[in-house]
Amino acid sequence: MSVDEIPARRRSRLPSLTGLRWIAALMVFTTHAAFQPGLLPPGTASRTFMDVVEAGGYIGVGFFFVLSGFVLTWSAREQDTPGRFWRRRFFKVYPNHFVAFLIAIALMLLTGREIVGWVQQLLLVHAWWPDLDVAFGVNDVSWSLSVEALFYLSFPLLIVLVRKIRPERLWWWASGIMAAVLLMPMVAKLLPSEPQVWWEATPEYEYWFVYVFPPVRALDFVLGMVMARIVMTGHWPRVRALWAGLAFVAGYLAASFLPTTFAIVAATVVPLAFLIPAAAAADIEGRPSWLASRQMVWLGDVSFAFYLLHELVLYNMYRLYGTEFQPTLAQAIGLWTLGLGGTILLAWGMHRFVELPMQRRFSSPRKSVTPREPRSAQS
Repeated sequence: MSVDEIPARRRSRLPSLTGLRWIAALMVFTTHAAFQPGLLPPGTASRTFMDVVEAGGYIGVGFFFVLSGFVLTWSAREQDTPGRFWRRRFFKVYPNHFVAFLIAIALMLLTGREIVGWVQQLLLVHAWWPDLDVAFGVNDVSWSLSVEALFYLSFPLLIVLVRKIRPERLWWWASGIMAAVLLMPMVAKLLPSEPQVWWEATPEYEYWFVYVFPPVRALDFVLGMVMARIVMTGHWPRVRALWAGLAFVAGYLAASFLPTTFAIVAATVVPLAFLIPAAAAADIEGRPSWLASRQMVWLGDVSFAFYLLHELVLYNMYRLYGTEFQPTLAQAIGLWTLGLGGTILLAWGMHRFVELPMQRRFSSPRKSVTPREPRSAQS
């Protein structure tokens, strides 16, 4: 039986993808924590650890983009309207963003930091600026929401187009999109080579084009949409999640040896395109998975708030203990535990008292009987 024949109630439950959301958010946290001053003891081992986890943050964000396309396509309703869809996405994303933005502004004022690009960030258009001081200003991780805003605005049109692709041609389209992603670093070479980003020898315009520029990252999103259709039409080749996971690890390791503009997206786009459908297929077939456990689903549910808050916690932790602090291994473990636990606690508060109430109150028109998107499958 193809997935299209599965009842809608069962189709909506993809808890393994919710668990994977937490893994991706944790990868981003680990990368940012490793590069935050004072959170690792000095020495070669710390430098090696930083080299190993550096790619994780980039890959985690790429996972979110592919996952968004997959889940929104999976849960799309034939009777939905663009207005209703945009309303749900706005009240899913913007309240958390606005609260995190206010917290970030308050902390910047308290610590005397320069506030750059606050208007663009408030309006979620900052990823369109090829100036990383603007794109990564205020709450720097929110640049990805600016990218997602383009996805959401274009989804009502994209879903119509993707549904028109004949099932037997879906793999051709998926392959073409993957090839386009692999081509983007070479296209970026046409851009000016100066200035360089401050943290490594990579041209800023190339970095922004490949990693931040919304139309380029839309390739990840559309790839997720096509992969969802492949599963839904019964054309998934039943690749096991274990093998897809091993391919992802191989891509992750390869990213460590590639130039930055190739490593941050292109190195893992193919493994991600297989990992997400493989995990979804495991849920569809009823195979048990630790990713679908109650604990992992809970962490996945709070992962959006966790993602928005973690950099604020990490940066202001280091501001408290000073830029010259060099921890012992035991102190570093304690600081990481404090940062991770504190961010999870704050994320739970934001999820419980901001995200869920705003969705319940405003996501649907007052008299609408249309059910909200399934909680465990939300992007």
